[in-house]
Amino acid sequence: MILSVEERDQILAQLNERQRQYLSDYLVRGHRTVFANIMAKEKGFHIPEDSDPAEIERLLQDWIYVGYIDGGHVRQDLRCECGRPLRYQHQVRNKSTGEIKFFGIEHLKEHLGIGATTVAAVKKGFDAIDYELDELLTKWKNKWIMDPELLQVDSIPTPVAEQIKLGLPLLEKQIRGLKQNRIRLLPRKLTFEEKTPPKEVVTEIERDLFSWNEPPQTSQNDPFYLSENLKSAIQSYIKSGTQSARIISDLLILEHAAPKKRLITGKPEIYAAVCMYIERHYNVEITTLGAEDRIYTINS
Repeated sequence: MILSVEERDQILAQLNERQRQYLSDYLVRGHRTVFANIMAKEKGFHIPEDSDPAEIERLLQDWIYVGYIDGGHVRQDLRCECGRPLRYQHQVRNKSTGEIKFFGIEHLKEHLGIGATTVAAVKKGFDAIDYELDELLTKWKNKWIMDPELLQVDSIPTPVAEQIKLGLPLLEKQIRGLKQNRIRLLPRKLTFEEKTPPKEVVTEIERDLFSWNEPPQTSQNDPFYLSENLKSAIQSYIKSGTQSARIISDLLILEHAAPKKRLITGKPEIYAAVCMYIERHYNVEITTLGAEDRIYTINS
């Protein structure tokens, strides 16, 4: 359900301060992630949509999203770069120059000098975040009730746990994620075909969920080869807190002249070598595991 500005304001006014602050932070993070992801794609990077915005921004040299102010109504002290008073004022900062600009979303193209296609993608992404806010508010108004069975999973994502703690509903995409985790835990009967040992077939997914049992290779023609310079750079990124193998791979290309070759999916070809190096040399917990990315928590 898409709410009008008035309907949204009415429901927000009924929430407590902690709930409103959480949703405000949710909007800022969502807008920041959308903006960073689209600007990265414009530069030729292909980053998973749920990547941490701070890590994506390491790939960018120009504009990054800082935040926005909701004035509650159109205010004379909240203005676009063109001078028009605003209710919603977006803020961006240029990483190279430090310049900060303020604008209404409709004037994004004029003030940042980015293409119409990129502007349209940013607006579409911002709209999707606003629709998620409307979904949460509508469910809260209708007294949505959590199904306790959804929480019978191995681990609950931090945003889900925080929303439940604050008494806020879950998004449908969050519910789908919990259901998928629950399905993986449920026992099931094997079919006749599954009881028969299948022929060994290596799928693309199996290739992406690497096995590091092979001895390390040193030949530069080997796909897992990394120069000492690249290994040192990976160590620096890990030390600075970068957790995404995908982001580290792109940073190696951007800042350390790593091979630029990519797979047809847009993933850097060096990605597998980066994952292998990290998992062989660090005591890590993989908090996100999949074909798109591997997110690491380094255990001390």
